[in-house]
Amino acid sequence: MTFPPERAAALAHLRDFLPHAGADYARLRNYDLPEQNHPHVSRLSPYLRHRVITEQEVVEATLARFSLKTSEKFIQEVFWRTYWKGWLEMRPSVWADYRRALDGQLAAINDQTAASLARAENGETGIAPFDAWMLELRETGYLHNHARMWFASIWIFTLRLPWEVGADLFLRYLIDGDPASNTLGWRWVAGLQTKGKHYLARPSNIETIYKRAL
Repeated sequence: MTFPPERAAALAHLRDFLPHAGADYARLRNYDLPEQNHPHVSRLSPYLRHRVITEQEVVEATLARFSLKTSEKFIQEVFWRTYWKGWLEMRPSVWADYRRALDGQLAAINDQTAASLARAENGETGIAPFDAWMLELRETGYLHNHARMWFASIWIFTLRLPWEVGADLFLRYLIDGDPASNTLGWRWVAGLQTKGKHYLARPSNIETIYKRAL
């Protein structure tokens, strides 16, 4: 999976995806299919992150092909990126607090935590899906959105590793790593973004997604 850093490539990518931005996306977007280069999601995020194309261009192109009702789910996902950016811009202290906490977590790492972090980053935890996602992340710089949530949940609640270090890991590897979407997404999984609500990855859910994808 490649993302040539050119506007022509971004527009071609958008053009190729548009036929699937309606009912296909709403029905199939949750399936994590790395072996097939994730055919059911747009994979436009690297171009959006680096402003090769804009959210407005994507929405306008989508609505030129589909009605809002048909393409609503895809457009909602595009709008989430803009929402997260605006939310963080209005609360710069959240980013400053995250960076401060990350520095503190890194400074306080002991030998046991360092070993756990090394196993996680090397894809050697023994948790097969997690290790596969880590390998995919390192090799491609990309992960399906659901895989990102599952990865973060396992990192925080199963491996008991600091969420700030996990968020930093994503920013270091993801070609579409966006400070707003990434930081606030990890906060949401950890239960900090929406008080009283966190995200737990369920083995049955992960297994069902993979079985249906076969």
